Amino acid sequence: MERESLFSKISRFNRDITSNLPEDISFFKKIRVFFDFVVEWKFHGVYLLDYIQYGFYWKTKPERRKYFVHGRLIEMMQRANNPEHRYIFDQKPEFDKKFADFLQRDWIDTKDANLSDFIKFLDGKDTFFAKDPCGMFGLGVKKVSVSEIEDVEKCFEEYKKQNILCEESLNQCKEMSDFNDTSINSIRVVSFVRANGEVEIIGALLRIGRKGKIADNFHHMGIASYVDPKTGIVCTKGLDKNNDWHIFHPDSNTQIVGFQVPIWNEVVDTIKRAAKVVPDMRYIGWDVVITKDYKVELVEGNPGADPDAEQITTKEGRWPYYKQYLDEL
Repeated sequence: MERESLFSKISRFNRDITSNLPEDISFFKKIRVFFDFVVEWKFHGVYLLDYIQYGFYWKTKPERRKYFVHGRLIEMMQRANNPEHRYIFDQKPEFDKKFADFLQRDWIDTKDANLSDFIKFLDGKDTFFAKDPCGMFGLGVKKVSVSEIEDVEKCFEEYKKQNILCEESLNQCKEMSDFNDTSINSIRVVSFVRANGEVEIIGALLRIGRKGKIADNFHHMGIASYVDPKTGIVCTKGLDKNNDWHIFHPDSNTQIVGFQVPIWNEVVDTIKRAAKVVPDMRYIGWDVVITKDYKVELVEGNPGADPDAEQITTKEGRWPYYKQYLDEL
């Protein structure tokens, strides 16, 4: 990925500040805000996106220090997760191999497969997902209709060149589908393996897609809302990347606030067991789907789970809460 230039950063900063501050803000006020950001970045690990999305220009210094900003996320990953095992989570085929017992779907890594394996994988399927093994934020994922594949051998060879991971299409329970049936709507569950080896569920989000979209990711125009980790009940309004808040899903009119995630106890139990598979990767954000027959299915694990949607939806900095677990180490 091409690195953003300093000029581009300044232009983006000006654009974002202009859209978030009063229209009559003076040029000198913008300059003061810019230098305030530079101090936050230099001394407190606050990235530009942090500064904008958390509204730091409105917040006092004590309020700012409560936020789990990007610099602290790097600290969390460095102290809590063993870098030698990060590849298991960064490479989707490696994840599927390691957590095969927690998957409720068929899959094939074209890198290690032959044409016969691919034909067997396609048998009986209407659709499947072709995934870039290194894709992030819901990108690099394509839903493929088996009936539209004109040349199976050619398709396989193209996938093999790109090391594409093919996975059986996910399904979901009725309660989750009621929000939006064109996307698989998931739960992000954040776990932490404590110093004594016990697993704590320290955060959770409901993630819902929009009509016509196949991804539910917050960074892919999805809607996120905070879930109480103890009860599995959604306790905030849903928020999208346009900063629009939703009590009801804007397309289906299904109520978001107060929604009880089905089989929450089973979700928690599954995540606690999964977190112990690679225990020196202590901080993981797990993406979970509840299938149509009410089984808990792991989609992926993220060792750099950004708590941005959690902090934006709860309107509070969560660093003191997360830090207590990190300090135990």
